[in-house]
Amino acid sequence: MGTPRAAATARAALAGLPELVRAKTVALYSAIGDEVPVEAIAKAVRGRGGRTVYPVVVGPELELAPDPARTERVPVAEVDLFVVPALRFDRVGRRLGRGGGHYDRLLARRRADAWLVGICYEDRVIDELPEDPWDVRMHVVVTDRGVSRPGAP
Repeated sequence: MGTPRAAATARAALAGLPELVRAKTVALYSAIGDEVPVEAIAKAVRGRGGRTVYPVVVGPELELAPDPARTERVPVAEVDLFVVPALRFDRVGRRLGRGGGHYDRLLARRRADAWLVGICYEDRVIDELPEDPWDVRMHVVVTDRGVSRPGAP
């Protein structure tokens, strides 16, 4: 469940990832519903001289902007690490989003060496989710109970 303590624990695990610490440009998200809030991560990335970008819906696609309100766009290829929310993740890094396929289409355009980090509360991680050919798996999944690394770029 998304308690303040669980959110803080998940954020601390995310902040400690060496991949995040090394990333110059990090794609984050503005939390909705019961997603783990990541504003503190954004401040930490910017505080060390990194850049944060956010997904914005443009028609059927997600594009990236310096913040959700700006019209300036950042090429997907500039992102070193994506932090991705989900309704559910499974043990091999599959994710269940909100049904529009926006993130899968965005992540399909990433650089091959860009890291994909899912974040959610542990009670949202299940054994197995169905997978479609266009689904993009996470390399790392962070929860309030720790970090799992089902894949790597």
